[in-house]
Amino acid sequence: IPYTGSKVLTLALALDKPMTKRILTYHGLPTPEFQVFERADDPIDDDLLDDSGELRYPMFVKPSHEGTSVGVTSESIVYTIAQLRDQVAKQLARYNQPILAEHYIKGREITVGIVGNLGPLVARRVHERTAPNILPDTLTFLPPLEVDLSAYDPAEAGVYTNRIKVEMAETFYYLCPAPLAPEMVHQLNLLAAAVFRVTGAKDVGRVDFRLDEDNKNKPYILEINPLPGLNP
Repeated sequence: IPYTGSKVLTLALALDKPMTKRILTYHGLPTPEFQVFERADDPIDDDLLDDSGELRYPMFVKPSHEGTSVGVTSESIVYTIAQLRDQVAKQLARYNQPILAEHYIKGREITVGIVGNLGPLVARRVHERTAPNILPDTLTFLPPLEVDLSAYDPAEAGVYTNRIKVEMAETFYYLCPAPLAPEMVHQLNLLAAAVFRVTGAKDVGRVDFRLDEDNKNKPYILEINPLPGLNP
């Protein structure tokens, strides 16, 4: 049955956040460090711990296989091992799936929409390891959109939560185009094109980023949303 958008494998891959991050990591694309928990008492990876045995940085906890920020609340940000295990236990019980914990990137939330497709030669050029400054002319990059998290209740802790997306759906606050330097827009477009390529996306997609305010606004890839999705 003909349809538009990405094929089944890409749709399934994008719905599996840890697997997507493994693909991004393999290709050298910046995504926050992470670990997947199947039990709350799973051993924590050494590279997530500091010399004292505590978390090296805040972590963000969310279900592995959900959309619309299901499971994402202000409590998703954890600072200690005890908080991490408590939040993982709660989400395992509620969502019955592996739980993703990744380095929490404090900063602006940006999304880049793409329309078009990559041919084989163009796809090779957008790979970060070979030609990091060439944008493919077969893709159209929509203006970057910023979620204005400062406009929401401080109780949301600067997080694009499920409550914001569902319960406050009539009061979204976006900045489009996002107030970004041209060099940053170019960098985000390059990364979005690379994500589009390595996940096998087709026709349309949206790549979500966080700009790390503690590291010179370095962009980190959160995920790709290859609309349309796996729903009736």
